Amino acid sequence: MTSKMGIVVDPEYESILAKSKGQSGDNITDILAIRAWSNALIDAASKAVPYPEGMQESVHATTSLDGTRLQITRFLPQAVRKEEVEEQAQVEEAQVEAGDAESNGVAGIKGKGKGQGKGVPKRAVIFVFGGGMISGTVEVSRGFIAAVAQNSHTQVFAPQYRIAPEHPYHAGVDDVYATILWLQANALAFDVDPARIIIMGQSAGGGVAAGVALMARDKGLSPPLAGQCLRYPMLDDRTWYPESDPRNKYWTWSVAANDMGWTYYLGGLKKEDRNEETVPCYAVPARATDLRGLPPTQIGVGSLDLFKDENLDYAARLVKADVGVEFHLYPGMPHGFDGPHGFTGVPAMRFTNEMWEDEARWIMKL
Repeated sequence: MTSKMGIVVDPEYESILAKSKGQSGDNITDILAIRAWSNALIDAASKAVPYPEGMQESVHATTSLDGTRLQITRFLPQAVRKEEVEEQAQVEEAQVEAGDAESNGVAGIKGKGKGQGKGVPKRAVIFVFGGGMISGTVEVSRGFIAAVAQNSHTQVFAPQYRIAPEHPYHAGVDDVYATILWLQANALAFDVDPARIIIMGQSAGGGVAAGVALMARDKGLSPPLAGQCLRYPMLDDRTWYPESDPRNKYWTWSVAANDMGWTYYLGGLKKEDRNEETVPCYAVPARATDLRGLPPTQIGVGSLDLFKDENLDYAARLVKADVGVEFHLYPGMPHGFDGPHGFTGVPAMRFTNEMWEDEARWIMKL
């Protein structure tokens, strides 16, 4: 690690910066052009992740809270499928034994009926993709989502939630909450334990996920969420630093880009017009005044991420609210360090595996 004026910079990241020539999307002003630029970066990063062998994808559909059709992609890792096959074999064996017992006048064990799942109900993750509230899709994030499923030995359900500016808050939050309701209602068919559903979000998706967790608490979701896993989440529209801040040159997601994302997400509401009355906490989780009753939480962020301070603050407030929190700070790392983040041809950095392993380990505890 190197330190400049008290700023810790990972040597790998410092080397990348030296080669990048300041590549950034801040000079793009058209929203659709920004979306195309961002999606191309996410897609390149996602495709750089080796796609797990034996991963199965299937597409399902439901309706959002306002009746809009919603598409959900299921990522089923080979490890979970293997468990299901083994469990189904045990069920069939028990059914045979039950049949033999009944033929001898002994009450047997009843197997699962038609339309039921194949094995023992298991945990599941609902993954909310990132993209600054204005970009991102399940398709361009496939590699990231499949990696979560593979690393945690957990099936993952990823909704194609609506994004701004075409669909400002509360469309995306409604879509993700509707996904939880759909999965709980169909838990048996997917061998999911409805009490072991974890919501996970990356960057802007982390902010949406945190807002959904607040909504689930307030609506009395039953059973409640088992946990929320937030990967460098975008939580606070008030985050701002002057251009003179020495960390500015290390940020891969800038103050300007962040405010633009929030402005579009909040329906065009300018910074000076935002307050507790005009901005609900389901839209901006950091504005929530009461964090009690939220599910166990895992947060990971780099020390050179624009969101570091807001993530630290949110974690500390969760702890004060007696919520179980696991927090990881990755020294010298910028936002999105598990992808090329605008530096063409640069792979994910070495801390990627550490962060993903931390997340998987935490998920597998639930």
